[in-house]
Amino acid sequence: MSIEQTVQTVIFFDLDATLVENRFSQRVMADVLSEIATQADVEARTLRRALIAENYRRQSENPDDVLTMDWDDIARTVAAQHGVQLSQSIDELWQRYADGEQVEVLDDAHAMLRRLQADHRRLVIATKGLSKYQRPVMAVTGLDELFDDLLAPDLTGYHKASPGYMADYKRRYPGALCIHVGDHYIDDVIAPLRNGFFSVLRAPRAELAAEPDPFARVALLDGVLEHIHAYPAESDARPHAVVTSLQEVPEIVSRLEAERVA
Repeated sequence: MSIEQTVQTVIFFDLDATLVENRFSQRVMADVLSEIATQADVEARTLRRALIAENYRRQSENPDDVLTMDWDDIARTVAAQHGVQLSQSIDELWQRYADGEQVEVLDDAHAMLRRLQADHRRLVIATKGLSKYQRPVMAVTGLDELFDDLLAPDLTGYHKASPGYMADYKRRYPGALCIHVGDHYIDDVIAPLRNGFFSVLRAPRAELAAEPDPFARVALLDGVLEHIHAYPAESDARPHAVVTSLQEVPEIVSRLEAERVA
């Protein structure tokens, strides 16, 4: 029997702001912004806004282009607009500064992932960041040893919110229970729902923790939506469950699996 035939549950996890907070990325961006600011006589905060605006423009106009989430190319583009040629690439600095001490692993995620590991399950990182940025983060935290696969725009050919991003997994595991865990409303709620997956939103807010049941907690979301990352005001989409800690995920998975066989 093939691996594909034995897998009954696929659990997708977002990385940034779901499993980790990457702080060495701030050092990388600070170095790049400082170089441009010094040569162009422009404030670093103005340049930071320009980088973000360029990324948003790319996501809006051509989301599936691999350069859309390529921060090295984005930085070089903004630098060139100010007549600056960078002496160091973001990619080089990223490798140099990658340090497990500068990455916070959230909610004791290692222990949670070990609880989820089972022969009938496949654990997959599903990230909007390019693999060249995410693999070092996973390596220095040891998270790479706990996942079976990594999905990223440069590996799938699609932006995370695009339907094609999950096409290969939907083809390989057509009957599997698919559960997606993340913090970004568009990428981790709306897109998974469109794919027919179960969506679990990580939202560590005290107002939500008042309800102990992650499935019932969804009813409290309306009161905190303005605080949820990337919630589009026009959307009435809601996740199937909300967790305030990743430690709640294994129980959610077990409940969904039990409901499938009941």
